[in-house]
Amino acid sequence: MYSQTANTLENGGLKMKSEVLQFADSIGAVDLSQKLKETEYRVLFKRRNYFYLKDNNYLIIKVSKNKIRPFWGVGKKFIELFDVLTQDGGNYFVVTLVSNRSGWVFSKREINSYIQDSSLSYSEKQGQYKINNYNLKDKNGFASPEAFLAKIKT
Repeated sequence: MYSQTANTLENGGLKMKSEVLQFADSIGAVDLSQKLKETEYRVLFKRRNYFYLKDNNYLIIKVSKNKIRPFWGVGKKFIELFDVLTQDGGNYFVVTLVSNRSGWVFSKREINSYIQDSSLSYSEKQGQYKINNYNLKDKNGFASPEAFLAKIKT
């Protein structure tokens, strides 16, 4: 059940304000479905994991549901779409959260490099790339929204 007022998700007794939305709010990101609502792309954004951040920067923000062996799935169709949206400028980042304040961030260049050299595993059945523990590098980590914003500016 989804509660509009509290912006929470309840599922089998689990109730939490979305870490994704908390993080997006803390960095000033805008829900991409609102930005693209008048385009043919609007039907793709059913979940609130896709955001726009000033200067033509797009974000794919994910949280792992598996706390023992965390991994983050990113749909191939979204990688392809963001490649198109940023082909004439701008960037996109895949953000893998471990809390509403910390995680890892990967640029378009890094994601495409990982895809090209098969560092990201791909599930044909699910149509998504998986970011696993071995993909997480210290250089990509951040411990606060401020550190995240500083990291993507470099």
